[in-house]
Amino acid sequence: MPPTHTLQQTETPAPAEAVAPLMRGIAVLRRLTDAGGTMSPSAIERATGLARSTVDRITATLARMDYVRLDGRDVTLAPRLMELGNAYLAALRLPSLLGESADALADELDESVSLAVGDGDGIRFIHQATRRRAMSLSFRIGDLLPLERTAPGPLLAAAWGAEEWATWRARRAADPEGLAFPAAPPRQPTDERDFTARVEQARRDGWAVDDQLIEPGLVALAVPVRSPGGEVACLVSVVSHTSRHTAASLRDTLLPRVLAAAAAMEDALRQAPPADVPPSPPRWPPGRGRPSRSWAVSSSSPWHAA
Repeated sequence: MPPTHTLQQTETPAPAEAVAPLMRGIAVLRRLTDAGGTMSPSAIERATGLARSTVDRITATLARMDYVRLDGRDVTLAPRLMELGNAYLAALRLPSLLGESADALADELDESVSLAVGDGDGIRFIHQATRRRAMSLSFRIGDLLPLERTAPGPLLAAAWGAEEWATWRARRAADPEGLAFPAAPPRQPTDERDFTARVEQARRDGWAVDDQLIEPGLVALAVPVRSPGGEVACLVSVVSHTSRHTAASLRDTLLPRVLAAAAAMEDALRQAPPADVPPSPPRWPPGRGRPSRSWAVSSSSPWHAA
């Protein structure tokens, strides 16, 4: 079971405009997810630092909304919760636009292929195609992994400015054990100099590798997929095992085909039709221009990877 951690250890301070009950409800859902989907109210109390009465009110509300079930003395995540994650994936459009290409690449290479986007100083998977020869990966769609321990990470950090680097260093200092990344297997923190060297290499090469940083025996190669505007829309990764490839052989034998697949994905993004326009568009406030019709969901979220 992943280690439990209180809100004070992992949550950023609430801004003045924050809705505290909403933040507490989401924190309960996160702790339930970390624990495998089921916890007792007393365990939620310990993991979040919330009062038992607050936990009871939150779980009762979530149960009324069908996002959790109250099974005897336990609280269990309910299937309806998938609506929230699926709503993001549907709005993002990348899995529907690029998923078949990722699957075809996995078939061609007989290796596992993933699509990922950046989230702060981590990455999240939005599509996975596992294949017969790949070891059974424990990472799920939506899992958050630290940038410094992945192949896509250096490619995303290559676009960071001083503020993003400061945020990354502050997170590592406040959370040296990586409790904010419960899906990542525990290990000693990555040396900052090693990560910055990988970032510089990725900036020069346009691709990056993970040589058993996320898990012993796993090697990965990542290439960016760029939107028509030139931003990183997502990253395509090929994951193999050291019984079949070293990080060097993964690069030498598979990189040309992964680059070709990424180029085909970029063509698919350029040729994608516009997103559906709502039948009744909202009335925009005076002085605010109406957004132009775009095949993307919005001008900021669909292809902004970090």
